[in-house]
Amino acid sequence: MDNLQLPFNIGDTCSFSKTLTETDVYLFAGVTGDFSKMHTNEAFMRKTRYKTRMVHGVLTFAIGVTASTLIQEQASSPMPSVSYGFDKLRFIRPVFFGETVTAVYTIDELDNDNLKSFAKLEVFNEKGEVCVAARHILKFFPMEE
Repeated sequence: MDNLQLPFNIGDTCSFSKTLTETDVYLFAGVTGDFSKMHTNEAFMRKTRYKTRMVHGVLTFAIGVTASTLIQEQASSPMPSVSYGFDKLRFIRPVFFGETVTAVYTIDELDNDNLKSFAKLEVFNEKGEVCVAARHILKFFPMEE
């Protein structure tokens, strides 16, 4: 693996934005089975400090996963890559129905010996506040002959 190089440089970045809607939340709830009142019961949530339903944290996080896919496409590497995992995942602020979030994915460490890249992932709300943060590890592997 000595002659293989990762297709990134430190500081490489990409972003992805999406408005998260009630439809997104209910489709996600249907797929996962997570129909928590926090996401599906407006009357209940009006009695809380949040005053309205919120998007699943994991759904908001998934927007960041899209950014990790986009940076792989941006790199156009001949080596395939897979997500090796996310560390230090935090749901810092709630996201509410109708908000547009932007995921920013930034390469901040390269391990050419083990063909791994490390990146900071942050998902921001419209006010520029971090709602979700994580560290992502991407593992590349050479094609077999």
